[in-house]
Amino acid sequence: MESPRVLIVHDFAETFGGAERVTAEMAHAFPEAEVVAILGRESVAARMGVANRFRSLLPARPALLRNYRLLTPVLGTLCDRWRLPAADVVLSSSYAFAHRLRSRNDAPRVCYCHSPLRFAWSMTESYKDQRAGNPASRRAFDLLAAAMRRSDRRSAQPIAEYLTQSPFTAEQIERFYGRPARVIGAPVDCDLFQPSPEPPGDYYLFCGRLIEPYKQVGIVIEAFRRTGMRLVVAGTGPDHERLAAGAPDNVEFVGHVDDDRLLPLMQRCRALVFPSRDDFGLIPVEVMACGRPVLAYAGGGSLYTSKPGVTGELFSEQTADAVESAVRAFDPDAYDPAAIRRHAEQWDSAAFRARIVQAVEAADS
Repeated sequence: MESPRVLIVHDFAETFGGAERVTAEMAHAFPEAEVVAILGRESVAARMGVANRFRSLLPARPALLRNYRLLTPVLGTLCDRWRLPAADVVLSSSYAFAHRLRSRNDAPRVCYCHSPLRFAWSMTESYKDQRAGNPASRRAFDLLAAAMRRSDRRSAQPIAEYLTQSPFTAEQIERFYGRPARVIGAPVDCDLFQPSPEPPGDYYLFCGRLIEPYKQVGIVIEAFRRTGMRLVVAGTGPDHERLAAGAPDNVEFVGHVDDDRLLPLMQRCRALVFPSRDDFGLIPVEVMACGRPVLAYAGGGSLYTSKPGVTGELFSEQTADAVESAVRAFDPDAYDPAAIRRHAEQWDSAAFRARIVQAVEAADS
């Protein structure tokens, strides 16, 4: 059987995070496929291993890369109007608008949904509290979110199949879009993320995009201000400068780090602290593949990927008090690195790629 012509589409390759790792695995599964982002950096495409077949629909100018979120009200319409090259299947990696992109021949679309648009569905109140400071702007925010919900639900109906990473996200897709979704997990490169023979260091680790309120890194910084324990923060984002400016001396910001620097940070941390309600949470499972425990908020994908008492522990509230209590009570030596590693291996990348290929071939049949 001849392989289908696949076009891979992605939201914003502005920085390298979990969604970009997933998209890179899709590209690995279909090595001839063009990879198109609404907006993206060549440097991120290079890290994804797709620099020679990558295209950004919007020009990757510095000002636009810094401020593309201001385009949120019009990006849905833009994606509806763009027409991409002909294909047999359009495979999207989407948490915002990429699932709306179509080929000029209206090929079947398979969407791996990281999350329905958080701004419109699951985090509207949090974003409104952060970004709308007066009654008029809050009312405008509500009107925009309502319009986005109507538009986003319409755009979900023509998708041939939804795939996703966890039961948490599958339930959201069913509730918000009225569509079933098949849970296929997320890819973890268990060949890259391996335990180290070196003993753990003296630090805890936070790793992820520095964007509030979604990632909740502020409560982690406050908790470690109180404990005085060492915290390393790896990652960057729009809230980097504000968070770093207010951090105590025992909190170290290392910025964006490539895998060759990130891997030892994961391998030698006392534990990863993961305070956000992610839809899956790829970074915690990567840390588990390194044999290190995770302290995670008991919500979202962590309820699916964590096994309290084996892979670490869960805390019940997204507050500095809850993080502080969890860290003070935590004993990293109480967990077996080999057992943590075995738990993570169920999400190995090779199995994920096989499931993606099967879904695309089914859509093309």
